[in-house]
Amino acid sequence: MHLVQSKDISIVWSFFLMKIVGLWLAADEAEQRRRNFALIYTLNAIFIASCIAMRDIYYSWGNVNDCIYVGCNILYLAIVFFKILVLYKHRIEFYGLIRFTQEKFWHFDYNSREKLILSECKKICTVFIVAFSFCTQGTCAGYVVTPILANVGKNQSERMLPFNMWVDFPTGLSPYYEVLFIIQTLCVYHVGICYMCFDNILSLLNLHVATQFRILQYRFMNLSNVIEKQTDGRELEIGYTNFTVDSYLQLKSCVQYHQALTGYCKKLENIFSLLVLGQVLFLAMTDSPPSRNVGLVLNLAGTLCQLFMFTYSCDGLTRESMDVSRAVFARPWANLPMDRNGKSVRQSMLMVIMRSNRCCCLTASGFFPVSLETYTGVIN
Repeated sequence: MHLVQSKDISIVWSFFLMKIVGLWLAADEAEQRRRNFALIYTLNAIFIASCIAMRDIYYSWGNVNDCIYVGCNILYLAIVFFKILVLYKHRIEFYGLIRFTQEKFWHFDYNSREKLILSECKKICTVFIVAFSFCTQGTCAGYVVTPILANVGKNQSERMLPFNMWVDFPTGLSPYYEVLFIIQTLCVYHVGICYMCFDNILSLLNLHVATQFRILQYRFMNLSNVIEKQTDGRELEIGYTNFTVDSYLQLKSCVQYHQALTGYCKKLENIFSLLVLGQVLFLAMTDSPPSRNVGLVLNLAGTLCQLFMFTYSCDGLTRESMDVSRAVFARPWANLPMDRNGKSVRQSMLMVIMRSNRCCCLTASGFFPVSLETYTGVIN
């Protein structure tokens, strides 16, 4: 089965970032060693950045502006480390979810209408992920550009680093300055990658499973259109009975796929609910200080984009899962005969409607469902 991620920018970019972090599928032992090395590098980068930040806040204690600035940086490091811990704990379930997504969602076995629905989802994913990635990397660039601009016209002994080191040797002199600048820059960009990659993959999965619910609605509607056409034509009794059997088999296939999608949403909830709670609380608490932050505008835009991206995707998942019941009920199922097959179709339809009325949603560790109301609540 051919997969669509080879041409989808959002999927390719999200997968690439997850590979850099080290929490991704491996085809063989050699690839698994590369994944382990990437994860070790990620943890070391977070550890080095944490040590620098903790030492900085220790020596800056008493200076309100510096403490707020360093405190925000520590919060970013904390949420990144929290995300890695949560996903590493559920890595087996997460890998299984990705395999299921690749096999069932990202393939070319769709008709023209279903491909159109999928292409709309791909456009939304691309816009969200590119915009969020641009803002995040722009914020990281702000940390790097700030000392470069501040060092213009200064002597070597007065040169600034992106973050204060508070060490005994002269950090402004070569080659200490260059080495420390490269180390801090690598840590900043790697933390930025870790910060955005998990939200990218969560939003990507949410939007695509919501799209699958839309495709399922189309299949139910299409099946109902065929039934309406056949019942209006007043087919012969034998042919009509055969058609009823065929429609029941098609409906059974749709019901089984609906069950698979609801099971998929439960796995998403199990893996990401705690991560979503931490992210919402983090976005509600952080307020980036303007001092020493060249990328303040991009930082604010990235925060708003990040919050809107995953609340929009969660809201879409909730709405599309509930709209399945409308798609099933909107067609003339009452025209089916009252024989055994007709009754089976009606009973299956009723079960789908009852299950769809219990919406699939992603919650913040069970405290509240995440939707666009969460976005407006955090903004307010």
